[in-house]
Amino acid sequence: MCALGATPDMTHRLLLVEPSATMRYVLEKHAQSLGFAVHTAESYESALDLLSKQFQHYGADFSGLLFGWPSAPTEPAATLAATLEQAEYRDLPVVVMSTDMRAETRAWAAGRDNTAVLSWREYQGLEPLLQRLIDVTPDDTDTFPAKFDNSDIRLLIVDDSATIRYSLRDLFQLQGYQVSLAATQDEALDLATKNRLDIAILDFYLTETTGDLLCRALMSNHQVGDIVCTVLTGTYSDHIIKRSLRAGAVECMFKNESSELLLSRIDAISRFVRQRRVLETEHRMLEDIIQSVAGAVLIIDSDHRISYANAAALEQLQLETGDSIVGQPSETLLELDAPGEPGPTVHTATWRLPTGGALDVDYEHTLITPKGPSLIRFVQKKISMSPTSSDNRAQVPGELLSAEALMQHFELADTSEPFITKLQDYIRDLDTLDVRISLLVMDVFVRQPDDTLRTIDDHEGLADTVQEQLHAIYKRPGHVAALGRHRFGFLLRHHQDSQAYLLVRKIMQLCLEMAHGVDNVTLACTGSLLCLNEHTRQPITALLQHSFKGLDLVGARGLNQALLLDLRRMLSAYPVPITPPDDTPNTDQ
Repeated sequence: MCALGATPDMTHRLLLVEPSATMRYVLEKHAQSLGFAVHTAESYESALDLLSKQFQHYGADFSGLLFGWPSAPTEPAATLAATLEQAEYRDLPVVVMSTDMRAETRAWAAGRDNTAVLSWREYQGLEPLLQRLIDVTPDDTDTFPAKFDNSDIRLLIVDDSATIRYSLRDLFQLQGYQVSLAATQDEALDLATKNRLDIAILDFYLTETTGDLLCRALMSNHQVGDIVCTVLTGTYSDHIIKRSLRAGAVECMFKNESSELLLSRIDAISRFVRQRRVLETEHRMLEDIIQSVAGAVLIIDSDHRISYANAAALEQLQLETGDSIVGQPSETLLELDAPGEPGPTVHTATWRLPTGGALDVDYEHTLITPKGPSLIRFVQKKISMSPTSSDNRAQVPGELLSAEALMQHFELADTSEPFITKLQDYIRDLDTLDVRISLLVMDVFVRQPDDTLRTIDDHEGLADTVQEQLHAIYKRPGHVAALGRHRFGFLLRHHQDSQAYLLVRKIMQLCLEMAHGVDNVTLACTGSLLCLNEHTRQPITALLQHSFKGLDLVGARGLNQALLLDLRRMLSAYPVPITPPDDTPNTDQ
């Protein structure tokens, strides 16, 4: 169903093969009217080529095949039918379009899963068949179905059309959101000032104002709080989008979008709202920790400006808020040559207060990073912090451990030291790099005929073969390593995340193909991908633990898949190599 008269969004791609130009045109237009993106093939040979090439680009897979069955048997059509029975394409939904509904046509369809037969005369009955055969779950559905309880998100919908107001209300209430409605600017401001609202969805063309002006009014009203505004419009116009975004809206949505897309946008904004709540809670908790451990604290940035003052520091400086000092040069408050030299020395000085008075203080100056921000701590009684763990390794921050200590900590192979050193270098320099860095860890197994797994060490020479070929895939020094008996690590350099996903899939596919020359050996692998740029504040120990935990999770779900940790989604390594039975001749020879 599409909200507000929208047309379906083309999230599913169909491959249509039909030699007849007329019949091909008719079915292509009909499938497009149902919301599918249709790719056509004039011959069965070109259809086979398109099927084999679909996996070369991330997200370019076909959701189904419309198979124009020939009225008389042909070798190319028979080859396509035989290919569709192979394991690689066994799960591909197929609708056979037939002119005569011969017994052999029905028999072939009955012997294959995810297959249906439809007479050309009844081609308009295609929609229910596709709905039955194709999983219509959106591509971006979370692989781990951990749905949020949307009852914690309060929406405000402002539109002078009652029909749109109520249709949107019904749509969002079905998803569990709490919804308030307003038809005018005055009603919207009244509701927003009297209730805690999280997200406002504003029609751009209201009777007495526009959505961008209402957005400014809501966001500038201190009684409203931290509301997030979005603008909804029926006009695809650059100036409307620019005005809305400049007013502070985080999103500009369109009334003819599908309801699924509209819900996805609001769901994304809801995740931002929830994350902001978490950050606010953590900020308050951090304030409490800082105050209990260090007392009154100021932070001076690398430009010698005051960037932070906790509540205890403001109290010491006799200030209600930090507005008068945050962002100001440090000499506005401290002595002219302040702060004093960093180190354990206690400095005594007289600071000038914004109120015009002076304050005698004792303070310590500590560098947070070399040539970076520094911390000013008002001297008070120190609180002793002793380790609670008897494990000496836990007392040393992960980023300070040597490569040798990390290898010992995680029981990594001796040859992995260059890899760990390179990983440490990347983590240290992430802010200065012009590329993104992702960490891929992968386990490789031998898959037995009974689907049990054994390590690659159990087959003579196989471990060395896998290690050599994996090193040959990515030739940058220190970027590939054997981390254990069957565990390997890759440091992937890329500009876009989609490039990393393609690299992961390609590496796993190449790995699965390595044992083709070894008798009775089939390889399987699992992977875990983590983008280091999304975890710049995490020590290396936490990153490695997170990645290895990802391997445990994906191993419990199946083989030949990688877990994209930042997306919580699974990425399959396909096509899966086909191992013919022993009594079946290999036609590839």
